[in-house]
Amino acid sequence: MHKVRMMAAIAIALVVSGCASTQRLSDSDRVALKSAKINETVSKGNLFLLAPSGANIGLMFGAVGGLAASGSIDDSQQAFGSYLDKNAISIEKIVREEVESALRASGKLAISSGDAAGAAIVNVSVPQYGFGVTHLLSSSVVPVMQIKCDIVDASGKLLWSANERMLPSIASPMESTTWTTLHDDPKQIEQRWRLAAKHLATNIIKEL
Repeated sequence: MHKVRMMAAIAIALVVSGCASTQRLSDSDRVALKSAKINETVSKGNLFLLAPSGANIGLMFGAVGGLAASGSIDDSQQAFGSYLDKNAISIEKIVREEVESALRASGKLAISSGDAAGAAIVNVSVPQYGFGVTHLLSSSVVPVMQIKCDIVDASGKLLWSANERMLPSIASPMESTTWTTLHDDPKQIEQRWRLAAKHLATNIIKEL
């Protein structure tokens, strides 16, 4: 049953993935848009965890009592989320910093100060993030992440939008690791998410 649920999770992820969806800048907006400020608030969606059949991620990352015994997806997400909080790992902070870095490196848009009146705003969100095995019989895991960026003008009009997703796969551009490594060295979680965010943010900003 556990394996069937994981297979279903992969199927759902593949159905909703696809290529980056983009609303390109119009010619007039491109001429007018010279700078923007990045929204300090980054929204996040669901934590995604995919382990081999029989693996209890919740137990590994600190679930206790009934949570440890159940091994359910929801309980594993709760345990992993608590582990992130305990080690001060913020996916919102990681993604925002990497989007800003990619935007600065591109030279396509100047970054305004947070109090710049009337400036366009770059909104960043992380609809999905986590880790998953490269295939169901593997113990190797890679980052899972989706980043979405929108630019709106001072009136709230959408000027540009793009997103990119990274799924667990043997073809992932990220180097694989193990759940044990992530547990024993929580800095590895941040490091691998940062590399994934950098990769996705760079691709997103290429669409600008």
